[in-house]
Amino acid sequence: MNQYKRGVIYTIIGGACWGISGTCGEYLCTFRGMDTRLLTDMRLIGAGIILCLFMAVRYRENMRMFLRTPNAVLHCIVFGVGGLMFTQYAYLTAIAKTNAGTATVLQYLSAIFVLLIVCLRNRKLPVLRENIAIISCLVGTFLVATHGSFTSLYISKEGLLWGFLAAVAATLYILIPQQLLADWGSIIPTGIGMLTGGIVFFFVMRVWRISVHFDLVTVAITALIVLVGTVLAFTLFLKGTSLVGPARGNMLGCVEPLMATICSAVFLDTVFLPMDIIGFAFIIATVFILAKK
Repeated sequence: MNQYKRGVIYTIIGGACWGISGTCGEYLCTFRGMDTRLLTDMRLIGAGIILCLFMAVRYRENMRMFLRTPNAVLHCIVFGVGGLMFTQYAYLTAIAKTNAGTATVLQYLSAIFVLLIVCLRNRKLPVLRENIAIISCLVGTFLVATHGSFTSLYISKEGLLWGFLAAVAATLYILIPQQLLADWGSIIPTGIGMLTGGIVFFFVMRVWRISVHFDLVTVAITALIVLVGTVLAFTLFLKGTSLVGPARGNMLGCVEPLMATICSAVFLDTVFLPMDIIGFAFIIATVFILAKK
């Protein structure tokens, strides 16, 4: 098997793992009474510890150099809090307020937010293809939120708000670490960022005050989210996109909302109407429209 085919497989599996973890998060919040703050913190700290231990073994010298560079460490902390922490919390809360499929698709609005910010930064107007993507995204969001009605919302106002916040958070997650990733790669900043973001979140949200009943099922699904939905998903997706390129990787990553929608419908009996699917298609189409450099 050549490198490109391996990259495609890695990317698809990584995106699928993210989609599965979204459904697992929906199950814990909806059926097990898990607080999204607690789940967010366990996911960040758990994945952060695992990645940091991996780096200490595999990239010890690079990690030592990184920790001796104050500007890089400060940038990583900003990334951990403003990017990773915000992204995880907003996404899981959006799932709790809607469902895994809808929240994951709404998060893909970040493609448009990134486009608009880049246009402002470069002081240029969107070109025709980019304008088509913006229109497609707006139409898709309108259909998901209202099912075509001009007078009422189909999903809750809170669900729509947290879906937009998840997209804003994903935008920050993409933009904040650009220089950091260029200088140090992605594994070290992500591992340390997750750990620092989880620690900050623990104290800011006073997570120790949140009570939850841990039984075998809750522990197993939480471990699945941390190991499969975070560590494995990130590692495979990162490796896959390095082999197929970021544009194709982004398109292949669209398996994430597809998997989240299928799993939510099959395992949690979430009902998606035809208007939902059409809206999802319009939003995901923006990724393919913007894929060309």
